[in-house]
Amino acid sequence: PWAYLKIAEGCDRRCGFCAIPTFRGDQRSRSTEDLLTETRGLVASGVKELVLIAQDLASWGNDRRRHALGEAVEVLDEGGTQPLVELTRQLTGEVERLRLLYLYPSGLTTSLIETILATGVPYFDLSLQHVSRPHVRRMKRWGDGDRFLERIAAIRRAEPNAAFRSSFILGYPGETEDDHSQLLEFVEAAQLDWAGFFPYSAETGTTAAAMENQIPAELAMERLREVSELQDTITARKRDDLVGTTQRLLIDEPGIARSVRECPEIDGVILVDDQIPVGSMVDCLIVGSQGTDLEARLA
Repeated sequence: PWAYLKIAEGCDRRCGFCAIPTFRGDQRSRSTEDLLTETRGLVASGVKELVLIAQDLASWGNDRRRHALGEAVEVLDEGGTQPLVELTRQLTGEVERLRLLYLYPSGLTTSLIETILATGVPYFDLSLQHVSRPHVRRMKRWGDGDRFLERIAAIRRAEPNAAFRSSFILGYPGETEDDHSQLLEFVEAAQLDWAGFFPYSAETGTTAAAMENQIPAELAMERLREVSELQDTITARKRDDLVGTTQRLLIDEPGIARSVRECPEIDGVILVDDQIPVGSMVDCLIVGSQGTDLEARLA
């Protein structure tokens, strides 16, 4: 009852660790008309939740606008119009649930935040990768922990029940003990619902592969285990906090459901009566937790 909708291919960014632009090229956004047509076909086939994906989702449409205007245009923070905002508004009216994945932090404008909240799916998947300012610059990326925490706090002020996911790389070349300590402090402060941690792996043709100060794999894994254990504790506590609440669930498979807080395939699930029809949307009371998963019964 859910489906991915890929809205663009390729990426205009040149992050130090990523080889995607070398084999997929610069970003090429699909047209609004094309995406609306596919969405309507998916909904007609029974899809209740649409998950928007791209290598750099928040930059959707910037390439098409550049071609139209004949000059470089990019929304880095506030001001101007962000094509993804209008697309999200149009798609929201076509499907019961709309979820956006892989948001580059500089593209998370106030307008986009408001638009995501208006979808009724207050789920923010932020592509952060690290938080130490000098280390983020080594990665050839934007932002730092303070900016990220400010954005997260702003979203929570607008919607206290918003859910957050991110991913982080451990052991990228040059990562110091201080960089790692800043990441641990951020994870504790941010209280994300979900986070993935990955050891750095050299990709041929990337800036990082040729950098000095490569981090030994054993050290990278040690750091990864430390931050993963911290996040596991936070996630378990976040899940426990949902016990006793009523959530609107989409039944994905017999006995398996999700609320707006769980993305398909990557987050935990909610266990329900396997007689509830697949594809239905039902209100359920959360009655227990099992690590990342929850148990629920019809409200």
